[in-house]
Amino acid sequence: MVRTSDSGLPKQLFYGKLSMGKRSVGGQKTRYKDSLKVSVKDFGMCDNTWETLAKNRTMWRAGITRGACDAEDRRLVEAEKKRAARKARAGSTSTLGSEHTCPTCGKDCRARIGLISHLRTHRPFSISD
Repeated sequence: MVRTSDSGLPKQLFYGKLSMGKRSVGGQKTRYKDSLKVSVKDFGMCDNTWETLAKNRTMWRAGITRGACDAEDRRLVEAEKKRAARKARAGSTSTLGSEHTCPTCGKDCRARIGLISHLRTHRPFSISD
């Protein structure tokens, strides 16, 4: 897009402001260019100089490819950290003395509604259900 002429319609649309568009509460209207800046920043590229980098196709493609791999690796590491924290929280809760225990199988449920839902698994199946 950066390599096209300034009078081209795609470039005018890319850099133009939207008359209607989505925005976060209290924020400005988002343009395609704005979302591209966020992606470029996530890829570890300087969001002020990406236009000059885009003029050199080889360097642009190499930077985007490397940045996408790095961004994906960071995303996976963060997701794994969140998952580990969530699992640690779930494992740390003590179920000793739980008042929501299944009388049939002894399963401890965190809430009364969970116990009610679990008790349905012990009902015999009938066609009217």
